[in-house]
Amino acid sequence: MILRLSTLFLLLVFPPLQAKTITILASPYEENATHQYFVELLSFVLKKSETNYEPIEINILIEENITHERTLNLIKGEMIDLSWAGTSEELEKVLLPIRIPLLKGLLGSRVSIIHKRNLAVFENITEEKLQSLVACQGADWGDSDILEANDYKVLRVARFDLMFKMLNRARCDYFPRAIFEGYSELVIAKQTNPDLMMFDDVILQYKFPLYFFVHKNNKELAEQIEFGLKKSISDGSFINFMAENKLSAALFPLEKWKQKKIFALKNDFLPKLTPIADSSLWIDF
Repeated sequence: MILRLSTLFLLLVFPPLQAKTITILASPYEENATHQYFVELLSFVLKKSETNYEPIEINILIEENITHERTLNLIKGEMIDLSWAGTSEELEKVLLPIRIPLLKGLLGSRVSIIHKRNLAVFENITEEKLQSLVACQGADWGDSDILEANDYKVLRVARFDLMFKMLNRARCDYFPRAIFEGYSELVIAKQTNPDLMMFDDVILQYKFPLYFFVHKNNKELAEQIEFGLKKSISDGSFINFMAENKLSAALFPLEKWKQKKIFALKNDFLPKLTPIADSSLWIDF
């Protein structure tokens, strides 16, 4: 009885500490199948970090009409703690990047979703011919800048879900997607646009790391995530996570991509601190 009273006293005087939480956004679009990958990866690396840091729980915030720009503004306004994006000099000036590519650089390896009526155009396509066609891309995506800088034509679209509809209506000719995301997105998009298909005989490839980003003042969170990422890379569990995750499992075995035709593009927008020389962080075909 005395033990129970003592325990009750301690709980009243020193209530249990609430777990530390961070807030991220829910995906606003069903077609954006990649969102869950990054939520699961974030949870995975935070768990990895618990040997040296306190546990963190993830809170999901549901917001409507979310764009890339609005997401970044929510971080700058400290309404959310973290998001992920392809990097640029401008982005790294306003937010704090964790400079470890979250899919080993495969954001810059692009297959294309097309309409089946255009398959004959894409078969045996040359780079010059592809540059004459129109790619649907996000209005403020770094990919749009990279493609245009390499003389590709781009139709910039504000909302992700609209790109599938515009492709279906021949407003653009193809929708380049990273090889880890396009296939799962297409499964969902075909429910309302059944004539869309994947064309992966040609890969557009450029260096374009995708990082976690946090507020400039949130250095402690950045250090914890960086610790978990580096630990998972060094012990091999990061590549195992990719091989087992439902989004990226189809990438393996990686050798199959070496059979594809590669159109190499330059990325003149890479920040100077991009860790290009660290081969442990990248997958190249």
